Amino acid sequence: MALSRAVREMDAYSGAVYLPDDEGRHLAATVICGAAPAIFTMPDRMAVDGPYATSMSYRVMRPVSAGNMETSFPKAQIIPLVPFPYSVVSIPLIAAERSIGALAVIWVPPRHARLPDADMRRLCGIGRGLARDLADMAARGASILAARSPVVMPLYDASGWEPEWGLPGIPGSIGLSLMYQMHKMSGALNEASGLPEIVRTAEQRIMGPFGACCFALATLTEGRLRLAGQTGCRTDLSDEIHGTALSRPSPYTDVIRTGRPLFYSDREALIADYPGTAADVQAMAVLPIGSAAAPLGSCTLGFDHSRRFSVGERAVLLMMTSQLGLAVERAQLGENERALAQGLQERLLPRMLAELPQVVTTARYLSAPTSAGVGGDWYDAICLPGNRIGLVVGDVEGHNIDSAVVMGQLRSALRAYATEGHDPAAVLARSSDLLADLDTDLLATCCFVRMDPETGAAEIALAGHPVPLIREPDGTITVPDVPPNVPLGVPLTGAHRTAEIILHPGSLLMLYTDGLAQSVTGDPVLGARVLLESINETGDTSLERLADRLIAVAPDHEARRDDIAVLVARYEGNPRGEHYRIDRMAIQRHDLQGVGAARRFVRRHLHEWGLDAFIDDLEVMASEAITNALIHADSDVEVRLREYPDRVHLEVRDSDTSPAVPAPITLSDEANAVAEHGRGLIIVGTLATMWGNSPSGRGKTVWIDLATD
Repeated sequence: MALSRAVREMDAYSGAVYLPDDEGRHLAATVICGAAPAIFTMPDRMAVDGPYATSMSYRVMRPVSAGNMETSFPKAQIIPLVPFPYSVVSIPLIAAERSIGALAVIWVPPRHARLPDADMRRLCGIGRGLARDLADMAARGASILAARSPVVMPLYDASGWEPEWGLPGIPGSIGLSLMYQMHKMSGALNEASGLPEIVRTAEQRIMGPFGACCFALATLTEGRLRLAGQTGCRTDLSDEIHGTALSRPSPYTDVIRTGRPLFYSDREALIADYPGTAADVQAMAVLPIGSAAAPLGSCTLGFDHSRRFSVGERAVLLMMTSQLGLAVERAQLGENERALAQGLQERLLPRMLAELPQVVTTARYLSAPTSAGVGGDWYDAICLPGNRIGLVVGDVEGHNIDSAVVMGQLRSALRAYATEGHDPAAVLARSSDLLADLDTDLLATCCFVRMDPETGAAEIALAGHPVPLIREPDGTITVPDVPPNVPLGVPLTGAHRTAEIILHPGSLLMLYTDGLAQSVTGDPVLGARVLLESINETGDTSLERLADRLIAVAPDHEARRDDIAVLVARYEGNPRGEHYRIDRMAIQRHDLQGVGAARRFVRRHLHEWGLDAFIDDLEVMASEAITNALIHADSDVEVRLREYPDRVHLEVRDSDTSPAVPAPITLSDEANAVAEHGRGLIIVGTLATMWGNSPSGRGKTVWIDLATD
């Protein structure tokens, strides 16, 4: 075959014959010749009017080269159709004084010396002979346009065998051994859902097979590198990579700016180019991720021994990093979508729940695994006219942005109707009419409870939603008989039917969506009851711990197919009888002087409540928790103090969703100096009887219990 002769006689890496397609606007590879991985890197299609050597050769009907090769004929600029440095010579295929195709021969690494005249004459002769054969085929009526897909002609040569790959004397063993790892990595990357999994895949499929001792992946964000992961590195590369500006010279940034990989076979060559590098390696490969036009980052392989990188290894590494770049880009898009969805969900849920002195509330929300952090479940607690409180849990069908937007509209409308003073039946009826008027096909279910703390009376209205559960003071769990009605958005003949119950002091009311118990039993009410019974501890009066345990025993992340929203309220009792004292204060964001006011707030109330022995400890804990919130949450801070028979309960609420985590004190002065937060929480954990973090709509609550009995 003419093409295989050209590749072998020119001692080239690979070659291809390109013919025009039926529209004449593109050249398509008809035959590709070479060994693996060369045959997998050849471009199979290019525009006739493109700036490529093969396209130019076809247009001007003269040989054209590219890639710094010294020639006496026209040269084209190298366009990265192949993912590694190369040089190319393209010979036009001419018949009847017109171009009918082109023959391209590629060398890797690039040739810099001039192709000998004898070789050039031989290559042009091969091209003329191929053109005559194609013309004869056309004369016999055969098509000489490009086929639908190229024919691949493998060339096997074991002369370049290395111990790392393949077996000597077995044709194709080297290339196929390399491409096996490429194929396995591609499959694993398709299943990777985030940067940590991508780093683990690279460790298994690049670092291990290539015999590297370390691997580091850095992504480019706003002109700076961010270390996404490293493994096996004896020297921590975070200081050298993380936060480095793209304009600063380093092997990790230079490959991004130029789009060209760096291969160092020994440490001397690495130090010669980058004398300040801290990487403790004897050889290194640094490869760009993405393209020069759309850079994504770089990945680094380090070796504890000197080694050379063969042409096949370089080609496969660049092919692997090309796949790695696609996975990184997909993961970054997923992170951006999740951040957007999470921000939307946080804005649509209440920033904090309303409370009355006689009713304590808390809530939890968990998104479904497939919902990207956004869905249609919601909860709310609303202060109503007449010193009443409204409790709401609802569920708009679906787990996407549309569901969340409809949920936000419905929640705002329902809150407005309830605040106007309408009874529960009217609130649901008006909300249903609003949903029907919206330009959506989505339906919603809802549970609305209006409670009168003075009498303990609670009126419950459902719209196709699971009935709430009641845990009596003695631990008995009851299910009130409430008419189910139809979901919101479905026309209803007549008014919504409601039910009224009387709550006893110490009773707990739980509203929830059906995702809470979907994998426990087919009946959401029965499933929720089973979960509530499993954590039924009448001796524990902490509502926050109860809600945490309730979520902990709910279906785990992988088993759930739906969102979970839970709203728990405890009725403390008639304010005219024995009740516990409560007060609150607000601190404006970044107002550190508010810490002193909060300390005085705590001291004054504990003194009034006859709890002077606990003032010092609670003052210190309040100061640390509030300082932590003011420094790290860009929001106002609310402080709530509540008296119980056996303890004092302090809550510090802000709009930062990141949990407050105690930061360990290390032996490193530098680590301690840059610790972002959490030192004061160690003090809180030491002094408090119990403490924790709880989500509260669009923020979090740090709560502290201090035993007083």
